[in-house]
Amino acid sequence: MACRTANDRGFTLIEIISVLVLLGILAAVVVSKNIDTGADALGEMEGIRGHLRYAQMKAMNSNTTWGILLAGNTYTLQQNGAASATPFPGEDTSTHAMPTGSTASATVNPITFDQWGSPGAATITVTVTAGTASQAFTVSQITGFIP
Repeated sequence: MACRTANDRGFTLIEIISVLVLLGILAAVVVSKNIDTGADALGEMEGIRGHLRYAQMKAMNSNTTWGILLAGNTYTLQQNGAASATPFPGEDTSTHAMPTGSTASATVNPITFDQWGSPGAATITVTVTAGTASQAFTVSQITGFIP
């Protein structure tokens, strides 16, 4: 059995394992910060769906057409084809600005509802993109069902 002397150099197994564990933790943190999970797109999609349901409810409770006009990273509540003076629920204005890098588009724009809550004879697909992630949903023709 050899004795350690002051001239012996090197790392112990415990030191090597400690460094590897720390590098693993740092790598996990860096990777998790750079992964796009699609949560932003999902959140914005849910917001648009809620606001479309609000416009549909307003149309069914009045004798006017209500809807939403999508324009890049904003969308506006409309009444009879013009920007509404009524703000979105829980907001100060009738225009909602999405975060930078987020956009929304639809196969029919603006999306409008009549007094029966119908968007018309076309099924409308709404796509929300945030970063590299996209989420989509449809508004059913005639019935206006928004899943």
